This record gives sequence, C-alpha cells and structure tokens, in this order.
Amino acid sequence: MPLAPANQSQLIRSIQKDEYYQTFLRNNANEAFQTLAGSKRWLDWRREIELLSDIAYYGLTTFSGYQTLGEEYVNIVQVDPTKRRVPSRARRGLFVLCHAYFPYLVDKVLVCLENELECGQERHSGAGQRRAASGPWWSLELWLRRWMQRAVGLLSEPQRRACVPAVFVLHQGLTLLHRLHATLFYISGSFYHLSKRAAGISYLRVMGLSSDDGTIRSSYRLLGALSLLQLFVTVCLQLNRFRQKQRARQEWKLYRNLSPQRTHRSGPRAASCILCLEERRHSTSTPCGHLFCWECITEWCNTKAECPLCREKFQPHRLVYLRNYS
Repeated sequence: MPLAPANQSQLIRSIQKDEYYQTFLRNNANEAFQTLAGSKRWLDWRREIELLSDIAYYGLTTFSGYQTLGEEYVNIVQVDPTKRRVPSRARRGLFVLCHAYFPYLVDKVLVCLENELECGQERHSGAGQRRAASGPWWSLELWLRRWMQRAVGLLSEPQRRACVPAVFVLHQGLTLLHRLHATLFYISGSFYHLSKRAAGISYLRVMGLSSDDGTIRSSYRLLGALSLLQLFVTVCLQLNRFRQKQRARQEWKLYRNLSPQRTHRSGPRAASCILCLEERRHSTSTPCGHLFCWECITEWCNTKAECPLCREKFQPHRLVYLRNYS
C-alpha cells in the first residue's frame, strides 16, 4: 500500500479528534473523583486527575504501539526519522513524557516559584500572610514548594524583585514559543507538537498523493506567513504593555496590603468558604449572590462555569470582587 507524508489538514483533524476524546476522558474522571472525594479534594487534585487521564490515553494507544483514535480517523501512522520504521518504544515513551508530564511539571515549577517570590516580598515588608504548605509527604507540589522556599531564601531582596518580572516573561515566552511552533508547522507541514519534534515522530498517510495535496500545502503556507506576521505584532504589543502590567500588579499588591485586616474570628458566625472550608479570603460574589474565596471560585470556574451552590450558569467575567468586605 503506498505511503505519503501526511499534510497539515490531516494532522489537524487527527489532533482535534484526539483532543475531543481526551476532554471526554478528563470530564468523566473529574466527575467520578468529585463524586467520590468531594469538591474540596477535587479542586486540590484536578490537575493531577487530568494528567493521569492524558497519560492513560496515550499510554493505551501511542506507547502501546497502537494508533490513537484521531490517527485512525484520518488513516495516518507514526514513523521515526528514517520514514521506514514505526517509532521505537523509547521514542514513544519520550513523546508521552514530553507531551503529558513535562507541561504539567513546568507549570507547577513556575507557579511555585512565583508564589514563593511574592510571599518572600510580603514577609520582607512585614505585610500579608500565606497558608502553610500542606499535603501528603509524597505530594509533588509540597516537595517543589519546600525546594523553592530554600532556593528563594538564598536570594537577596533586589534579586527577588528582579525575578518576579522574569517569571512573567518566561510564562509569556512559553506561550509565544507554542505559537511560533504552530506557525512553523503551517509552513513546513510537520511536527504540530513540540513533543513530537523532540521525539522525532512524524506521520505518513496510508494512501497515495491526492490531486489537491499541493493546493492544501500552499494554503497552509499562506496561513503560516500570516500567523508569523501576527506573532511579530503580538510580540511588539507585549513588550509595549509589559511595564503597564507590572505597574498594575504593584498597585494591586499595595491595595491588598493596605486593605483593612480582618480579625481572626473563632465563633460560629465566622465567614467561611464552602469550597476550601476555611475562612473566606478576598470575598467574591457570583451573579446569584453566593460568596467564595477569589482563588477558590476562579479555580472552580476554570472547569465549571456555574455556582457551586445553586448551579446557576454564568460567565467567569461576571464574578465580582468585594472590596473592604469581610
């Protein structure tokens, strides 16, 4: 049976199909865990559940030597750089590791680093409180937080202040890197994911060249050129707005530190958040009038755009942060 390199449209359809089934698997795993363990534990372990769902999907397909559902849908097969053999188990394992686990680890490291830098500045200025690191001894987040605390503790105050914008720039740089890689994919027609480029996995379609293959590739090259131009404009705007974002961030931190301090209440009337079951911090109201911690309700809305109490649907931008309210 003749084999030919897969074009951009086939690879995109395959990826869209895989993302559909991954989302389906994640949603079912999240609902099952939330039903069994409750909303508080689900909020704490949501990212880990999604990670395990992705590893299970690619472990049962790619790593086991089978086509994913998306690859089967468009009739394409994975090959190594020689274009003559299927990828070895080591290459497939490297792809699964880079595609599923590495983004999770990078996100955890950057979030822990950013939190520790901000907490270090608050401790140095004598304002603000932070929750103590908690969790089981085998929790990755707990180990990362302890390691970050030791690393940040070695930095001087000017070095900490310099690292805060550097972490933000790194966040934005990773996003721009993914967009640049997608642009290169539109132009070259290979390696849609960075993980596949790292593992050297490309695709062949199980059919001969079609008459419209050249037209498809030319259209995507034009899209790639436009995407490259858009990326250049975006970088210029990001550099222009970087100082404004930093100024707004400093103003928000100053307002938070100058907000009236809430007294510690131990009586039965102490305001608490039903999601974290702790005293409500930075009270935020949903359109239906229920109050939660800002961090808790925004994390909840990342997955379900509804009130945890009455299940009223709403868009996350309709959340109202209540200033000077305890």
